[in-house]
Amino acid sequence: MKSIISTAIAAASAATLGFAAPAYADDHMDKSDSDANWKAQSPEIVERNQRGRVTKVRIDGKVYDVCMTQSQDACIQPRAAGLGFGDRPLMYWPGQPASSM
Repeated sequence: MKSIISTAIAAASAATLGFAAPAYADDHMDKSDSDANWKAQSPEIVERNQRGRVTKVRIDGKVYDVCMTQSQDACIQPRAAGLGFGDRPLMYWPGQPASSM
């Protein structure tokens, strides 16, 4: 009788743990796939400032200002322009938007 109860408790515990464990989707992207979504295809340096930082790039025939400050508008992020500095793009959504909280 004791072994039947132990077996039942073990089975119930295993079933509970199975339901309690969260399921995570395997939706990660390969680094090479993710670069294609946000990185410029053919950046060409058009202009540099006195310190040697790139300030303008040409991509597919159009010239873009490179963002140099956080508050600058109408510019391309340096890393997205193919340069080696600036913010890195977020490859996932970290949670709920503030409007739904």
